[in-house]
Amino acid sequence: MSFKVVVAGISVSTIFGFSFLFTKNALDFVSPMNFLVYRFFVASVVFLFLLSAKFIKIEKKPYWRLWKLILFQPIFYFIFETHGVDRINSSEAGMIIALIPIVVNVLSRFVLKEKADFLHYTLVAMGFFGVILIVGFNLSAHNILGKIFMLLAVLSAAMYTLFSRRLSKEFEPQEITFFMMISGFLFFSILNLFTGQFKLILNFQIFASALYLGILSSAVAFFLLNYMVKKASPTLTTVFSNLTTVVSVIAGVIFRKETIGIQQIVGMILILSSLLMITIRAQKTVRIERSI
Repeated sequence: MSFKVVVAGISVSTIFGFSFLFTKNALDFVSPMNFLVYRFFVASVVFLFLLSAKFIKIEKKPYWRLWKLILFQPIFYFIFETHGVDRINSSEAGMIIALIPIVVNVLSRFVLKEKADFLHYTLVAMGFFGVILIVGFNLSAHNILGKIFMLLAVLSAAMYTLFSRRLSKEFEPQEITFFMMISGFLFFSILNLFTGQFKLILNFQIFASALYLGILSSAVAFFLLNYMVKKASPTLTTVFSNLTTVVSVIAGVIFRKETIGIQQIVGMILILSSLLMITIRAQKTVRIERSI
């Protein structure tokens, strides 16, 4: 990975790490689906401004081909993530999100036809066991639903990563991100209007969260993420979600006074350790292939 990809990865992970905190703060005052309208409205305004000021360009291309990517992200992912964060701690949500690279590794075998050895899948299984520890066994109807939503968000993010890698050969990062944000705003606006859920609620927490998530977490972070996917493989780029987990846990503990148990800490260590070993093995494989 180039230095630019590393900087982009650290930036994306830090922004996403704090996104769970800001989402949780906003959901104290507004419904999950209603808040998604605010978030994508801000992101769409940012991109329309960039387009009108000619900071970005949208060429004539068959953008309808992005429908699968948009279906998984932003639509499926944000429905599941927002409802998940509404039901569990932001730190727990961040720990479950660490599963994304593991799921990408598994799905790559079927979607991208990438093969791996026994040790690779042993490490993947270790990551899954870590998630089981994080999710826990002492579950209530409320928090188990939240954790199921977060696991569905993980699956959606993994599918988005794989589709994005394919489509990045045809579309530029700003083109993909632009249509993701516009589609997200249109979809959630129409959904809220049809279901009668939309309400205009303004206070500092909602305003601050909408600005952070709309500008940084949606527009800036997804532009950088699409740039990363274009420049490096999905397996390597998703490794940066490890940092997202660490940031989200620290933010939840410090700013929302959330508590995490030993079982969850062990689970997170297992996930991060499995990802570290998978990454090291992937880099060694790349060096060997280049030397041949």
